[in-house]
Amino acid sequence: MLCLAFLLSASAVGLAQQPVKDWHDLETLKPGASIRITLARQRTLCAFDSVSEEAIVCHKRQAGVDRSLSFLRADIHQIRARNATGSIIAGAALGAGVGAGIGALVDSRINNPGATNNAKFTGGLARAGGLLGALFGIATEFVPGKLLYKAESQHP
Repeated sequence: MLCLAFLLSASAVGLAQQPVKDWHDLETLKPGASIRITLARQRTLCAFDSVSEEAIVCHKRQAGVDRSLSFLRADIHQIRARNATGSIIAGAALGAGVGAGIGALVDSRINNPGATNNAKFTGGLARAGGLLGALFGIATEFVPGKLLYKAESQHP
């Protein structure tokens, strides 16, 4: 639990220190780069295609078909590069820690005086937790990627 609190607080501190990024910096993105676009009530993960002064275009595979998406600059709150590796590693580490902790608790409750190694559940649950955590990291953006663009705050 302490690790989770540390990861979340470190991410929050990192976000607070990020400067506002310029829209024109998006022109340096390579086509196909994985990005997350945040609007007022929606987040979209897609692959970058192009950017103009007014909008950004990307594509997303849905039901086996690539769909082109266009977002107006005025509607976008922020754009981040996707940090899949960081999310997988953080999820796996957190899952392995939780799994090992639960396994150690189960192992400590087993009273088998004839056995020399009662730590059967610790290793198994640590591996299972690590796998589930890695899958969770793939499915979510557990570790935010690099900030590419952030709209200027419209609130005084």
